[in-house]
Amino acid sequence: MTPIESIYEIRSDVLFLQRYLYEKKPVVYHRAYERYEKLVDRFFMESVNVFEPEKRRILRIECLDDSNYFLKLLETTVEYYQVN
Repeated sequence: MTPIESIYEIRSDVLFLQRYLYEKKPVVYHRAYERYEKLVDRFFMESVNVFEPEKRRILRIECLDDSNYFLKLLETTVEYYQVN
């Protein structure tokens, strides 16, 4: 799988999970957030050469706090791969 294909797969999964990340039931939210966190970690593991370590740590925290920010970062990374 290419990096861009992987990003699109992650994006698709995040879009599916978003509705559950705003769920009022704690159990549903917790399970969705666990899956979301794994997707964020997967993205940063696969994009290790795109971001510097310090920047990657800061971005990870921001992505965990805001799924819309994460989706924007995914799109920006796709653009990076297309140019390079």
